[in-house]
Amino acid sequence: RRRATFERRRRDDDARDDARDADAYPGVPGATKAEVDDFLRALDDFQPVIPDELTNLYLKRAGAATPDARVTRLVSLAAERFVRQIADDAYRCAVQRNQAQAREKKERGYDPRDKRLVLETEDLAAALKDYGVNLHKPPYYVGAVADEADDDDAADAGGKRAKR
Repeated sequence: RRRATFERRRRDDDARDDARDADAYPGVPGATKAEVDDFLRALDDFQPVIPDELTNLYLKRAGAATPDARVTRLVSLAAERFVRQIADDAYRCAVQRNQAQAREKKERGYDPRDKRLVLETEDLAAALKDYGVNLHKPPYYVGAVADEADDDDAADAGGKRAKR
């Protein structure tokens, strides 16, 4: 009797799986044809933040020859989501840094009730690190070596090279 119940359940599960597989969209596990078709139709009307021209430029640089408008918008949507995730992670890093600096702000004489948040490069670098992107600050700043560069330019303009 148990065996018959087990066999019946297995047949019912197999029948459900077969029905689900017949309605499934190839290459998209867990999605039906209707869901994928609705999504693709929605992409036609969707206007992403990243313009189609910019996405097409990078797709062509990557080797895609005249991609479909829906493919372009899908790539734009994925890029937008990626940037949004990075911005959210960087915001969380900034909030944590701001909470850690509350005591330091009070010691320096700043108003500790000031809740304005400043997103810094370090916050962005920490967020990008989670995604495998390494962000460095340059070893110099634009205004830091201006005096030496001006001296070199003046010496070059006279036709002589300055020795150091």
